[in-house]
Amino acid sequence: MQKRIKRFQRLASFRKKDISKEINNSHLVQNEINKNESLIEQINNIMESSKNNSSNKVINSGYFKNNAQLVTTLQSQKNIASNRNKYLLLEKETIRKKIAINNLKKVKAEEKAIEYKRLLMSELEKKSNQ
Repeated sequence: MQKRIKRFQRLASFRKKDISKEINNSHLVQNEINKNESLIEQINNIMESSKNNSSNKVINSGYFKNNAQLVTTLQSQKNIASNRNKYLLLEKETIRKKIAINNLKKVKAEEKAIEYKRLLMSELEKKSNQ
């Protein structure tokens, strides 16, 4: 009986460690999401500033070509950052699910350990009363 109690206590402590690892992973993913959103915002600002710099004057063809290349490069970088952001959000949701599952498993293991402790105590009481 005591082996079962220790087994479920160890299982609960392993689940606590798993939860703390997943929480740490969640924080890391959130930091990456914040960096990615900042990058997207910076790209948007650069693209807006390049649009605002053009005026009604005649534009040099070389300048137009360079500006067009810059905008297409920035747009592709923005698309990559947006796709990465979507992936990170899905990963964060997966981590949240893992945390919830591990938390439930930890609670169940703790409940089993308490249940076995009660059984052990009742058995010891029966033996002492005899």
